[in-house]
Amino acid sequence: MQRILLFCALSLFLGTCVSAQNVVSGLVTGNGEPLIGVSISGNNGGGTVTDIDGNYTLRVPAESDSLIFTYIGFSPRKVAINQRTQIDVSMNEASAILDQVVVIGYGIQQKDDLTGAVAVIGSEDLVDIPTQSVGQSLQGKVSGLQIIPGSGAPGADAIFRIRGVGTLNNADPLFVVDGMILNDISFVNPQDVASVSVLKDASATAIYGARGANGVIIVTTKQGADAGAGRVTVNAYAGTQEVVRKIDVVNATEYATLINEADINEGRPGRYPNPEEFGEGTDWQDAIFRTAAIQNVQVGFAAGNEQSSVNISANYFRQEGIIQGSDFDRLTGRINAAHRIKPWLRVGTNLSLILSNSDNINSGGILLDAYRSDPITPVRDTLGNFGNTAIRGNTGNALATIEFNDNRSQDYRAVGNAFIAADLGRGFSVRTSFGLDFTYARNRAFTPVFFVSANQQNMINNINVFNAYRRNWLWENTLNYEREIGVHRFDGLLGATTQDNFGEFISGGRQDLIGETESLRYLNAGDVLTATNGNGTFGGDWGLVSYFGRINYTYDSRYLLTVSGRADGSSRFGENNRFGFFPSVGLGWNVSQEGFWNEDGFISRLKLRASWGQTGNDRIGDFGFTPLVNSGINTVFGPDEVLVPGSTLTTLSNPDLKWETTTQADLGLELGLLDNRLQLEADFYRKVTSGVLFNAPIPDFVGAGAPVRNIAEVLNQGVDLRLDWREIKGKLSYSLGGNLSLVRNEVLKLDGEQSDFFAGGIGVGGQLGTNSRAGFVAGSFWGYELDGVFQTQEEVDALPTLGTQVPGDLRFRDQNGDGVITPEGDRVVLGSAIPDAIVGVNGSVQYAGIELSLNFTGQFGNQIINAKKMSRFGAYNYERSFLDRWNGEGTSDSEPRVTLAGQNIETLSSRFIEDGSYVRLRNVTVGYSLPAGVTRSLFLERVRIYASGTNLWTSQEYSGYNPEIFNGSVFDNGIDRGNIYPIARTITFGLDVQF
Repeated sequence: MQRILLFCALSLFLGTCVSAQNVVSGLVTGNGEPLIGVSISGNNGGGTVTDIDGNYTLRVPAESDSLIFTYIGFSPRKVAINQRTQIDVSMNEASAILDQVVVIGYGIQQKDDLTGAVAVIGSEDLVDIPTQSVGQSLQGKVSGLQIIPGSGAPGADAIFRIRGVGTLNNADPLFVVDGMILNDISFVNPQDVASVSVLKDASATAIYGARGANGVIIVTTKQGADAGAGRVTVNAYAGTQEVVRKIDVVNATEYATLINEADINEGRPGRYPNPEEFGEGTDWQDAIFRTAAIQNVQVGFAAGNEQSSVNISANYFRQEGIIQGSDFDRLTGRINAAHRIKPWLRVGTNLSLILSNSDNINSGGILLDAYRSDPITPVRDTLGNFGNTAIRGNTGNALATIEFNDNRSQDYRAVGNAFIAADLGRGFSVRTSFGLDFTYARNRAFTPVFFVSANQQNMINNINVFNAYRRNWLWENTLNYEREIGVHRFDGLLGATTQDNFGEFISGGRQDLIGETESLRYLNAGDVLTATNGNGTFGGDWGLVSYFGRINYTYDSRYLLTVSGRADGSSRFGENNRFGFFPSVGLGWNVSQEGFWNEDGFISRLKLRASWGQTGNDRIGDFGFTPLVNSGINTVFGPDEVLVPGSTLTTLSNPDLKWETTTQADLGLELGLLDNRLQLEADFYRKVTSGVLFNAPIPDFVGAGAPVRNIAEVLNQGVDLRLDWREIKGKLSYSLGGNLSLVRNEVLKLDGEQSDFFAGGIGVGGQLGTNSRAGFVAGSFWGYELDGVFQTQEEVDALPTLGTQVPGDLRFRDQNGDGVITPEGDRVVLGSAIPDAIVGVNGSVQYAGIELSLNFTGQFGNQIINAKKMSRFGAYNYERSFLDRWNGEGTSDSEPRVTLAGQNIETLSSRFIEDGSYVRLRNVTVGYSLPAGVTRSLFLERVRIYASGTNLWTSQEYSGYNPEIFNGSVFDNGIDRGNIYPIARTITFGLDVQF
C-alpha cells in the first residue's frame, strides 16, 4: 500500500514538473508591512507561501490565468496574471467574523447573518492533539461544550455535553458528518476535518427537530475544490506516552504497620512482628504501566477546478496503551468527489472506510487489582510463578490477568453518501442524497487453562465470540430558494427525510477447546455440550420520517429573522403520539450596520441576538410503547419436576409514550472592539426539558418491569462566554482567547411512586450513592456529613451515633436534631458530578516561520465519590491519606482509626467526597516552517517540523488518576470505582510536507 501511494505521489510530482510552467514572483504586504506565510496558488495548480520578508516565487502551469492570495485575518484576493512575471499584492485586513462562512443544518450562512448560537472550529485547531478522536481535539475550545475524555484507553472516544445535561437518558448530541446523521463521530480522522460547527440553541438545532435537544455537532471534511491541478500532502508524527499520575498508596512497611493496627482495633493480634523488614515492596502500578508508543501517518491528494474536485486521503494510526496488553490501530480511507455534469447539474459523493483493531484487556479489573494488591507480595516469586495476592487482599495478580488475557476486537465500518443537486433557475435549487452507515464488528475472547490462586484460575479453557451487524440509511430531499431584492435577502428551505436503522447482535461460547493455539480459537473447536448463547444476542429496528422547513430573512444586513420547524414521526412511539412538531424563531440586529454607527470608534462591531424554540429527544431504545416478552425464562412443572422452557411479560407497555421536549430561550451579544482585534461573544440561555422519558419505579407486586414514561422535568440555565484577541504586526502575529461556560442544573419535577430516585452503586452492600429529586442537581451525591472523629468514650455516649461506634470512629452530623443518626433523616446532598464552570484558554504566536501554541482546559465546582477507597473485602492496600489516621485522643479529627470493615469505610459520607476541579495544560506545540526559498530548492511547496506535548501538567485536588469520571449515566457519573483507564502524557514529533 505504501509503495503504491509513494509511486502515485512521485508520478504526479514528476508529471507536474515536466509540464509547461510560468514563474511568477513578487511581494505581499498588509498594512504597509510584509506578510509572512501568505498562501498563494494558481487557479490551475501550483502553490507556495511567502517567506519572512513577504516575498514569493511560484511556478504555475501555463494555462493558469490568475493567482489566489489567502491569509488569516485578511480578505482573500484573486489577481489576474496577464503574462506578468512580477506581481506585488497589497492585502486588506478583514473581519473574520463578518466573512466567516458557517455550516449549519442543511446549508451555510455567513456568521454575521446568524441568529442562533453557533461556534466554529477550523481544521488548524484540531490537528495539534495526537489522538484519533475529533472530540478530544475539541476539548477547551468551545464555550458551552464539555468534552469528557471518558477513558484514556487506546481508541477511546470522547463524551460530548452541550449546555449541561437536560435528560435522564442518553444526553449525547446529534452528529452530522457531510450531511449524514449519525450517533457518533468516533470513526472520523481529525486530519480529514475542514471544520466543526457546534449548534447550541434552539434557533440553530430545531431544524433537526426530534433529535436536537442535546445540541448538534456538524463535521465537514476536506474537499478538493481549491486545490488546482493537484496537491499532495504527507503528515506524520510519532511519540511516546506515559501515565500522567499515579495514585499515592503506601509502601510495604507502611502497609504492614496499618494492617497491624487494624488487627488490634478489631480485637486480633497484629500479624507482622517486624514491618520494617518488608522495605518498599512491590509497586503494582509500576508493574502494569509502561511507556507506550503512538504514531500516525497521513497521505492525501486533492485537486479541483470549476468542473470537478476530489480529495483522497489514507491514514494509519496506532496507539499502544499505557497499561500493558492494550493496543489500538486504525486504517482509514476517505474519498470526497464532486463533478458538474452540466452548468446546472452537480453530483458528488463522500465516503469513508475504516478498519480498526484493538486488544481489549479487562483494564478496569487490572487497575483495581493493582490499586488493591498488597505491596508485600512480589509480582513473581523466586521460581518465576506469579505472586499470590489473594493471600492477604483477596485480589488477583494484575500481571497474571494481562498474561492470560486474549480479547481482541475488529471493527469494519463504511460511512458515506451520494448526492445530486440541480439549479432550477430563478433562485430555486433541489438536492437529493442517500447515505449509508454500515458497521460489522466482532470480538473473540479466549481464556486458557491457568492457576495463580484459588480466586484467580481457570481449569477449563473457553472461548466467547460476539458478532454485531448494524445498518443505518438516510434519504434526504431538499428544495432551496435564494433571492435578493434590493435590501431584502431571502433564503428558504423545504425538506423531507426518512431514516431506517437495523441492528443484530449474536454471541456464543464454548469450553474445553481441543487445543490452545491461535489457529484453534473457534467455537467448533470446543465441546458442543458446553455451547451457550450469550446474553448479548438480540436485535433492534427503528425508523424516522421527517418534514422540515426554514426561512432566513435579512433586511439591509441589519435586521435578521430565522423561522424553522420540523415534524418528526418515530417508530419508537405508539400511534397516539408518533409525530412531534418542533418550531423555533430567531431574531438578530447588526447594530453596527446602522447609519449612525461610527465604525472607527472603540466598539467596531455590535450584534444582538435572541431566539426561542423547541427540540426533542427520542433516545429511549426501541419498542418502549409496547409490552415486551422475553423467552428463555424456564421453570419446573409437574410431579416429575421437568424443566420447561417458557416466556413471560417482562416490561409493561405505554401506548401514550411521547417525545421529550426541550424549550430553550437564548439571548446573545457579539462585540468587536479595537478595530475588531478583540472579539467578545456572550450567550445567556435557559432550557427546560419536559416530559423526560424514564423507567420510574413501580410497585413490585405488578410483576413486570416498569414501562418508560414521561415523568420528569429538568432545567439547565447558564452563560457561554468567548473572548479572543488577534493582532498582526509585520512578521509577528499572535492571538489569545478564552472561553467560559457556566451552567446550573436542577431537577424540577420527578413523578412516580417515590419522590427520590436512588442510583449509582458504590460497590458496598448494595449502597446507592446518588439521589435525584425535585430541587436537586440530577445525580446528586447523597450521604452523611462528617462532624469529626469521636475522641473519647464520653463523646460517644453523649452524641448521636450510627450503630455501634467507639473512640476513633467517624462522627456524623445530626441534620434534623432528633438525637439519632438515621438514613431517612440525616443524609444530605454532598456534591455533584456536574461542574459549575468549564474553562478553556488558547494562545499562539508566529514569527519568521516559528510558531508556538498553548491550550489550557479546566473545570470547577464538581465533586467525585472515591468509591474505590470504600469498598474493602480484605486486607487491601491503603492510600497514603490513611497514614493520618486516629490512633489516640487528639491525633486526628478527620481520618478515623484503621479497620478492615465497619462504618468508617463502608458508609458513604463526606470523607469519600473529593474536589473534582482541575486546570490542565492540554497541549503545547512548537513548530518551524522552512523558508520558501529552501522548500523550492527541495522541489516542495511547504515543509513544517514540530514537537507537541499533551497533558504535560495538571493541577488537581483529586487523589485519583483523573477527575473527569464518566460512567455512562447521569445517575452514575462522578463515581470512581477504580476501573477507569487513566489519561496519558504524550510527547510527539511531527513533519508536514506539501508538494
